[in-house]
Amino acid sequence: MIRWRMRFVLICVLSFVALAAIAQESPEINLAQPLTLEECIQLAIENSTDMRNARINLALDGLNVRDARARYYPDIFLDGRYNFSDAVDFGFERENYDLGVTGQYTLWDNGQREANFSQAKERRNATINRNEQTKQNLIFQVTQAYYNVLKAQELVKVDQEILARSLENTDRVRAFVEAGIQIEADVATAQVREANDELSLLNDQNALEIAMASLPRIMGLDPATLVTVAEDADYELYRQKGQIEVLNMSVDEAIQTAFETRPEFKELQSTIKRLEWDLTLARLDRLPRLNAEYNYNVNLDDYLHERENFTDFRSWEVRTTLSFPIFDGGVTKRRVEAAALSLEQVREDASDLERSIALEVRQSYLNLRRAERAVEISNTQVRNAELSLQVIRGRFEQELSILLELLNAQTEFAQALTNQVRAFYDYKIAQVALQRAMGTIQ
Repeated sequence: MIRWRMRFVLICVLSFVALAAIAQESPEINLAQPLTLEECIQLAIENSTDMRNARINLALDGLNVRDARARYYPDIFLDGRYNFSDAVDFGFERENYDLGVTGQYTLWDNGQREANFSQAKERRNATINRNEQTKQNLIFQVTQAYYNVLKAQELVKVDQEILARSLENTDRVRAFVEAGIQIEADVATAQVREANDELSLLNDQNALEIAMASLPRIMGLDPATLVTVAEDADYELYRQKGQIEVLNMSVDEAIQTAFETRPEFKELQSTIKRLEWDLTLARLDRLPRLNAEYNYNVNLDDYLHERENFTDFRSWEVRTTLSFPIFDGGVTKRRVEAAALSLEQVREDASDLERSIALEVRQSYLNLRRAERAVEISNTQVRNAELSLQVIRGRFEQELSILLELLNAQTEFAQALTNQVRAFYDYKIAQVALQRAMGTIQ
């Protein structure tokens, strides 16, 4: 039996393969060059397993929509049959063949085809919004990993600068000891501080290596892939001006934006509509259905032997059937009840999701406000620590302060620089986290 509608399925599959091949074509990014954040996000969207599965799920839902649309078309079958039994002569003089074409079409089903088609489209819409949520989460992860690399790089630079000063202090103390100004114990004190600074550098270098391995892994690449990132223009501008962009939005406005744009809400709305159609279909199962059938048969057995007029060996038949469910043991009733309960459950989930997202936005908003304030405080700390270090260094060179005071001042300045780097990139990550919470991250 051959079904003509298999052609439609074949066309759908070939279309999907062609679209997938086109979707994979994109401008090639040179991994040997420093990557911008936008390039990292592009690579992640192309290579991430989650995004690939998301595209496959969407393609499958597209096929389901086409299947639901195909129910509006008739089903046509080509039947070929060869019969044999004890009543048939199995010699070469007689065979028993039969050939026929059968068609079936639903004339009236109380809107079941429309409900199935609408249900398939809502399922596809839910998948589209779920994919958007997956994309936004991936963008946030890549951005966070990208900023972690930049933060680690800046911390290494700070550590290298601090270690260089520690080495200078050790050399200066040795010169003072040779001149009889300092004692040998001061050299040991300077060497201890030098070792601590070197250990901090090693720790931050290790953190940088981990961050540089985590970024390609999130991008869907081998963690061993060597990826370098471009210089952060925002950080350089911040170092020059000492200012950041402060959020100009209230928490209530941020929450309202999230309610309007978060893909989870849109996905849940599509799920609710799909379940409403599911409830409609369950109720429609109680109603009658009117079908039309067409049969066209040819008795090839007699025609091949008689070789007479072909019209004498063919027949056709058209009939309509009306099916009306009377008793099914309560299966349809329970299906209606189950669909109603599922719909009620998802609506309750929607209320809970609204509360959860409101809390998430509020937390992200407060974290960003705290990060903005932390940047301002870190700037003040750096200025004060630098002034204090300059004063104490001058006094130390004039032999008006002891070595321990100088080392403490250097430690405070190093800590202030470290806090400044961490505060800036924590602020950048908090910005993106709020965008994700509001559903506006791109």
